[in-house]
Formats: sequence, C-alpha cells, structure tokens
Amino acid sequence: MNGMRPGSTAWSLFLGIALLQAGVGLQRPLLGLRAEIEGFGPTTTALVMTAYYAGFVLGTRYVGKSLDSVGHIRTFAGLASLASTIVLLQGIWISPWGWGICRLTFGVCVAALYVVAESWLNDFADNSNRGGLLSSYMVIAVAATMLGQYSIGLATVTEFTLFAVASILVSMSLVPVALSKRAAAPTGIPEPITFSRLHSVVPTGLVICGLSGMTLGTLVGLGPVYGSTQGWTPVQIANFVGAPLAGSVVLQIPLGRLSDRVPRRGVMMICALGATASCLVVSQLDGRNLTSLLCLFLLGGLALPLYSMSVAYTNDWLQQQERTAAAALLIRVHGLGSFLGPLIAGLLLGIDIKAYFYFPLITFATMTLYLLYRVIFHSAPALEKQTPFIPFPLRASRMVSEMFSRDRS
Repeated sequence: MNGMRPGSTAWSLFLGIALLQAGVGLQRPLLGLRAEIEGFGPTTTALVMTAYYAGFVLGTRYVGKSLDSVGHIRTFAGLASLASTIVLLQGIWISPWGWGICRLTFGVCVAALYVVAESWLNDFADNSNRGGLLSSYMVIAVAATMLGQYSIGLATVTEFTLFAVASILVSMSLVPVALSKRAAAPTGIPEPITFSRLHSVVPTGLVICGLSGMTLGTLVGLGPVYGSTQGWTPVQIANFVGAPLAGSVVLQIPLGRLSDRVPRRGVMMICALGATASCLVVSQLDGRNLTSLLCLFLLGGLALPLYSMSVAYTNDWLQQQERTAAAALLIRVHGLGSFLGPLIAGLLLGIDIKAYFYFPLITFATMTLYLLYRVIFHSAPALEKQTPFIPFPLRASRMVSEMFSRDRS
C-alpha cells in the first residue's frame, strides 16, 4: 500500500466512474428520443442500441494487452478521450449506420474503462476492505447512471447541447484518475476456462448468468426505445429506466446476504419468480404512474442481483484456483446475453411494442422453471460451504473476477 490508505485512490476512481456513468446514462434517453424524432423506427433503434453490448463484449476481451503494455492511467485517459469523441460524433453523424458504428465503438471503450478502474481497485484492495469497496463502487455507478438519465431535461433532444454535455461528462472522468497520487502496476488476465468444462461442473450458474444478461440488457438497454415510442417526455423516460436501477441499489445487498444464509438456488428462484410477476403486472400498466414505477422498482430489485448470485453460486462449487478463470467466463457469458437479449427483443418490437416486457417475462419464467428443476433433481453445496456474496456492478469487467477469487478460499 506504500503507506497510503486505499480510500484516497479509491475515491479518485469512484469519481471518475461516476462521471463516466453519468455520461453513459444521459445517452440512453437522448439517443432513444432522437432516433424516434429522426424516424429510425423501434426495430432499427433497438438494433442501434444493441450495438453497444456487442462492443462491450469486445472491450472486455482485448483491453488486457493495453493494460500490460502502458498501464492503467494512460489506458484510461486514451479510452476516455476516444469515448468522448464518439459521443460528439453521434450528434453530428445522425444515421442508423453511423450511430451503430458509434455505439459499437463506445461500448468497446466503456467496457475497457471498467476493466481499468476495477483492476486498479483490485491492485490496492485487500481482504479487509474488498467487499466494502465493491459495494461502494456498485452503488456509486448505478446512482450516477440515474443522475445522468435525469440530465435529459437540461435541453431539448433536437439540439446538440445534450451530446456536448454527455461528452463533457465522459471527458471529465479522466481528470480524477489522471491526477491520482498512486500509479498502478499492470495486472495480467487469466486464461479462460472452457465453456463445456464449467457447464459440466456447475450448469446452474452459467445458465442463470446468461439468462440474467438477456433480461437486463433488454430492460435497461431498450427502456428509452419503449418510452419514446409511447410519446413520453424525457423525464418520464428517465423515471421509467431509473426505477429498476433504484430497486437494485436498495435490494441487491439484502438479497445477496440472504443467499449467504439460506440455500442460494432458492433465493434465485424466488427472485426470478417475483421478476416474472412484476413483468406481467407492469406490462398491463401505463408505465408512467406511481404504481408502474413501484413495480419497476421491485422488478429491478429482484432481477439485477441474479447475476451476482449466479457468480457466487458458481464459486460454491469450484476450488480457489479455478475461480478467477471461471468468473472471467461468467462475465463474458453475461455480456453475450446482454447483447443477444436486446437483439431478439428489438426484432420483436417491430411486431408488438409490448415485447419489451413479454420477452423478459418469458425469460424470467424459463429461469424460474429451470431453477425449480435443479432444486428438485440436483443437490447443492451445504450452507457452510457457500462462499460469501459480493454485489457486482452490472456488466463488470473481467478483472473484477480477481477481486472475487482472492476472497474466496
């Protein structure tokens, strides 16, 4: 630690990620509303928004080489500058193909920036503070995303102003990181475990991780598309997309701690069942009133912790030396699900706009039935052998797997 408290450098990273997430959050309703005005159509808009998740998968795959060669600070600065430029290009180059390319590139940059921040946290965290740092990181990231979404009210979406604001937020994210007092050593990335090997050991964790990515990618990524097709105001769209994120902030840690004390698959099954019911109820509501927002709050609170619990359940079955590679693969699977879910749902939106709810509803129901089958016909580790739960931010980087594994012996 070089005699320095980890909190001082951690807060530099937290501030940088908060500014980045605010810029990311602002773009969701901005692009959804602007695409509707430009006449892209719901299916085309959904495909454009989905390109972000494709880029995210690529970003987590290849950023390790840059970290090893130039280090954390220069990697973060370069990627933040590129991401900021991409945001501005979206305000100039308004076309489905242009935005698709920009969203793909922006997804690569953002995923890589998460890798830098989270691997840096891992570099100075230890067993006494790792859980607290991760919890703070998750809460700050989600809260900043919500604040960014509400920034949509600063100007009209037909102006260039909001693109400039989002670009400024992304650019400013590199300032606290670049001025941090502590440099970080490069961190290597483990060789991934094969999909077939992990599936043979613990299929439940792998399946729930992938299905969770499909549902969350749809609910979070396509929310602005759904709201814009309904003719909602920017603030109403921000409320609609922000309510599930608020639910995750409030319920993720309590549900995770509960899964440490009782059979974890049972908690995941109850969460999946509750998310199914919440999807069904909110699909029949207006989406803007208080009842709808409460249902969305509950939906996010039950659905978002499923990823973290699937990671924890996977580690219940593995040896300590296997967990880093396994967690890296789970992150990849979750990212792939976050790409495929909106892609499938986006195509269905052209047939029925309510597919925004029906697709996650069917996926949550499938998850519930699968978990019920596993509980009835397959055993689980004893409670005393379960690994402690840690809440992971959505679509976290591969490097966060090292934080997870070092605490789990």
